[in-house]
Amino acid sequence: MKKLIREQFISEHSRCSSETLRTQLYWADRWLDFAGGNHWDKNLVNKFRSKLEGEGYAPLTVRTALGIVKRCFDAAQVVFEAERRKVIASVDPNDPSAVAQLLKTISAAGPTWDLGKRWMPRAESSDIIRPRLTLDEIGQMINARSSLELPQVCYLALGSIYALRREELCQVRREHIDFDEKTIFINTVKGGEKRKQLLADEIIPYLKEYSFQWEYSPFMMSFMFKRICAKSGVENREGMGWHSFRRAINTLLVDRFGELQAHIFLRWRLSSSSAMELRYYSADPLEIDKAVLESHPVVPLWR
Repeated sequence: MKKLIREQFISEHSRCSSETLRTQLYWADRWLDFAGGNHWDKNLVNKFRSKLEGEGYAPLTVRTALGIVKRCFDAAQVVFEAERRKVIASVDPNDPSAVAQLLKTISAAGPTWDLGKRWMPRAESSDIIRPRLTLDEIGQMINARSSLELPQVCYLALGSIYALRREELCQVRREHIDFDEKTIFINTVKGGEKRKQLLADEIIPYLKEYSFQWEYSPFMMSFMFKRICAKSGVENREGMGWHSFRRAINTLLVDRFGELQAHIFLRWRLSSSSAMELRYYSADPLEIDKAVLESHPVVPLWR
C-alpha cells in the first residue's frame, strides 16, 4: 500500500520541479515510514509532529512537513477508493463469502484528514527566525574565497549578487550560462519570473572554471552554506541559510534603487503585485540588470 500511495503522491505533483518533488518526497517518505499500516488519525499525526519537534525542527519546517502529510492523506484516499472499486468489480454475487467481503470493504473507512480543512500547527511570530546577513558578513564570506572549494565560490557568487533561493541554486546548469552574451538563465521558483540575467564581469572567471554538472539536493546546498560560514568565520545563526542573502540583498537594493528596480532584479513577478504602477511597468529586464549591477553593493567585493 505504501508503494501505491507514494506513486499516487508523485503523480499529483508531476508539475513540480525535480528539486521541489525531491523535498516533498523526503517528508512524504518520512510520514509513510512512521505511519506504516496503522490507522491514520489525528493522534498519529500529533505523534509525528511531536517527533519532529523533538528532533529540533523549527516551527515553520514542522508546518511544511505536516502540510505534506495532509497531501499523503489525500493520495491515500485516492488509492483506497481505487482498491475498493477493484474489489467491488471482482465480486461474484453468487458467492456468499465474496459478498460478505464486499460488504466489509464497502463499510471500511479510508484514511481521512479529520483535523479540519485548514488545520495546521501555527508558528507564532516570536518563534519565526528570519535572520539576514549584513554586508560586512557577506564581504567576510567573499574575502575567504581562496579557502573555499570552486563549487562553493560559484554558488556564493550567485547567491550573494542575485539572491538565488536554495532550490534555484540547485537547478543551475552549464547550459543556462551564455558567456558570449554574458547572461545566466534563472529557473525562478515560487511563481517568480524565470528569465535571463546579466552576469557581473567580476564573477565570470569563477563560473567559467566550474562545470555545474553535479546535481545538488536542497539539503546538500544547505550543508554547503554551513561550510562557507565555517570556513569564512561567519556565525551560522539559527535559521540562517541561502535565503538570508535574499533578505539582505532585497533590503540593500530597495534602499539604493527603490522597490521597482529591486523587484525586477530579484525576479519577482510584477503582474501579481497589488500596486498598479508595478503591474503595468514595462522595461527590458536586462537593462535594469545593467543599471543595478553598476551600483550593486556586493559586486565590488568580488573585484
